[in-house]
Amino acid sequence: MTIVFRLNFHTTFGQTLWLKYATVASAGGPSFEQLVPMRWLNDQQWEILVDVRGTGPVEMMYNYQLRQDFNGVELDEWLAPRSVTLDLGAYDVLRLEDTWCSAGTEDYALETHAFLPTLPRRGPFMEDHSGDSGNHVFQLHMAGVKPGMTPCLIGNCEALGNWDWLFALPLIEISPNVWRTGAELPTDREIEYKYGIYDPELRRAVRLEIGENRKISHRPPAARQLTRVNDEHYRRESNTLPRGAGVALPIFSLRSEESLGVGEFADLKSLGDWAQSVNLKLIQILPINDTTSSHDWRDSYPYSAISVFALHPLYLRIDDLEYKMPANFAAGLHASRATLNAHNQVDYEGVMSLKIQATREIFTKHQKAITRGSRFERFLDINREWVVPYAVFCVKRDLFGTADFSKWQDWAVFDRARVDALMRPENPDYPEVAYHIWLQAELDHQLSDAVLHLHAKGLALKGDLPIGINRQSVDAWSAPHLFKMDAQAGAPPDAFAIKGQNWGFPTYHWEIMRKDDFAWWRSRFAQLSRYFDAYRIDHILGFFRIWQVPYDQVEGIMGFFDPALPIPLDEIRARGIHFDLGRYCRPYLREHFLHERFGDAVDEVKERYLDEGGSGFWNLREFVGNQRQILEHFANEPQTERNERIRTGLMDTASDVLFLEAPGSHGSQFHPRCNLQTTKSYQELDADARWRVEQLYNDYFYSRQEEFWQAQAYQKLPAMRRASPMLLCGEDLGMVPACVPGVLRELGILSLEIQRMPKSSNTEFSNPADAPYMSVVSPSTHDMTTLRAWWREDYHVTSRFAWEMLGISHPDSELSGEIATRIIWQHLESPAMWAIFPLQDLLAMDETLRHPQPEFERINVPAIMPYYWRYRKHLTTDQLIASDAFNGKLRELIQASGRARG
Repeated sequence: MTIVFRLNFHTTFGQTLWLKYATVASAGGPSFEQLVPMRWLNDQQWEILVDVRGTGPVEMMYNYQLRQDFNGVELDEWLAPRSVTLDLGAYDVLRLEDTWCSAGTEDYALETHAFLPTLPRRGPFMEDHSGDSGNHVFQLHMAGVKPGMTPCLIGNCEALGNWDWLFALPLIEISPNVWRTGAELPTDREIEYKYGIYDPELRRAVRLEIGENRKISHRPPAARQLTRVNDEHYRRESNTLPRGAGVALPIFSLRSEESLGVGEFADLKSLGDWAQSVNLKLIQILPINDTTSSHDWRDSYPYSAISVFALHPLYLRIDDLEYKMPANFAAGLHASRATLNAHNQVDYEGVMSLKIQATREIFTKHQKAITRGSRFERFLDINREWVVPYAVFCVKRDLFGTADFSKWQDWAVFDRARVDALMRPENPDYPEVAYHIWLQAELDHQLSDAVLHLHAKGLALKGDLPIGINRQSVDAWSAPHLFKMDAQAGAPPDAFAIKGQNWGFPTYHWEIMRKDDFAWWRSRFAQLSRYFDAYRIDHILGFFRIWQVPYDQVEGIMGFFDPALPIPLDEIRARGIHFDLGRYCRPYLREHFLHERFGDAVDEVKERYLDEGGSGFWNLREFVGNQRQILEHFANEPQTERNERIRTGLMDTASDVLFLEAPGSHGSQFHPRCNLQTTKSYQELDADARWRVEQLYNDYFYSRQEEFWQAQAYQKLPAMRRASPMLLCGEDLGMVPACVPGVLRELGILSLEIQRMPKSSNTEFSNPADAPYMSVVSPSTHDMTTLRAWWREDYHVTSRFAWEMLGISHPDSELSGEIATRIIWQHLESPAMWAIFPLQDLLAMDETLRHPQPEFERINVPAIMPYYWRYRKHLTTDQLIASDAFNGKLRELIQASGRARG
């Protein structure tokens, strides 16, 4: 049998397509495997012929692979491999007319768990007899078909109805979202066809897909020939694609009478009741992993987990535990609840102290029953691989008084055998270890119970995946080979943090992770899919390249991209730059601007911190030679305004460089410092040198890395996409490489579109109407001011926004409920799959209900590290549910926008 593989896929110069295939005979075992290049037919089609010898039934597994000569990408199509059963004696020629299977097809997004609660379930499925119906078999992958309808086929021949909607050919669903039919078609001419929607009651097509007609070219005649057409995408009109609206709020910000000074997992239930009542389909939260490192308010930072698997005890509802606390303690707890619930903001330390005390009372009283109980044993059995190291980490953290495991004496190096030994009941540490495991079992139970409630209400839950881990975490302790512990992850400067961000997390040894196909990441996604239907991947740009700050520096502005293509010294000089290591790479400080930098402290600074370098130049002394040394020095100095100015001036001096030496290059390769144009060093170059450095800078940041970074993302992100059934959404804000949108589209990862942070440098604000379908639109994020607070920041900016986006001139300096409503409506009208709103921005529509002081609605200020994450909504969820006027208005807006369920 000759098999003709023809693939419809648009390629560009430098791209080739390959076929991977293997046949498995009925007797079992692969008979051969091949990887062969396909032949280019035109910029839309590739083809290859394969001869398969033998008799009887054979199963062929195959898929297509895209290769790019210019950067080494080898990308397999989504859901590979395909499967086809061959009866080698039945046909002489089998033609496979395939369409590239892309994870970016809308139908695959609609199959994720994010839509399971909101789309109707289908079935039972029919037996496939399409192969008995003619010389052509058509298969369509299509999700989200409305109940009572079915896809159909129509075309330019009699068997396909001659374009008459009354004679369209219905397809049958043979498996979830896979539709198929057969037809006897002429082979002596080109066939044009389309898919449509068929109404069985009317017995006719009621809609056809958009776009040009699909085509099957003329087939050479053959006595026994079968053509199988596999189409991966029904081309919908944009207004027929499912869209939803959601609300974003950290769990810790929820307020209820039942909680203990902080939002808890159980509070998701009442929030879900409210969300359903106003036609929302999704709730988005911040990370909920355990961050307990220092046992103080700094642990409120939700993006610094000590375990990527463990849940935070902060969210435990004491009253819902399987075992009850002693009566005398319960009475005191009731009084403490009233005090903590009265606070306007979360008292993180107070809440955690009380919850630890309460759970220890309960565990001490019921230890034997707890550790022999089915919930504890079942949870331990399923999660032993991660929860035992986590529990031991917590025990040692508290024993040694620090999460810095390098200070744990003989426990500094992880030993799995020693860790497991602590799980023996006779071990003195067993009760402490079991206590932490029990907390995780109860947290898992409470969160799972809340998720079931949300799903019953038709709501999806969207989580948040931090890009980094705490360098003092169980993950770094147990698998240090996966992380670059001498580096710090962060972000380059932007409008919200002009000196960049340094999150302090170690970066990743991607080349080591790749050896086991990113098993650590895949297990992380799989664990989170126990609870979440969708996921926001924090700083997804880190999978292309991470902003890495050397450990001896502090500010994010002193970082560089990793991986990256540093600039060789020879290239710098070839561009006509008279490169001198001291002038271009060391802190630049001169006499004539010392007063500008240090004010009236110049003489003290000279005496204590500087050495003369001659000709008006000054150098930092060795003990303050880098930013970390400066920071550590001033930690021991009196905290005065004068010392703060000196410290800031020295930090600015340490960062006043043009290039950063690439680690390990021994002075042969360099990275331009981000925003080097703002340095004194750059400003005091002559005009020609500035022009040449600027050209090199632009090439480095906006051109030379693109193909390299695309290849980096394609090595990592497909494994993440395949690891779980969640809908993945990328937080792709900031300095976005040009290759990012294409990669996200191909992999079906939604982009994030923020009106105040446009992706284009040519516009000040983005219009939600221009957002792609595979995206999330939102007016704000947790790292930004709310709409109301932003409206107060700069009247000139908000005036331009009001005119350009809303056609309003001379708006009030306070955001009115009417204008807030128009902004919300803009987002609801967007073609984006999801419009997700911080609750604070939704409440801005109601001037009687919203918080009287918008500055108290801020969740995080990225420029401040560490920051106290303690925002609480001023209303209980019960009060929100009872706010009839606001709820009615929001419900009507969502209904009118077409984002309501049903």
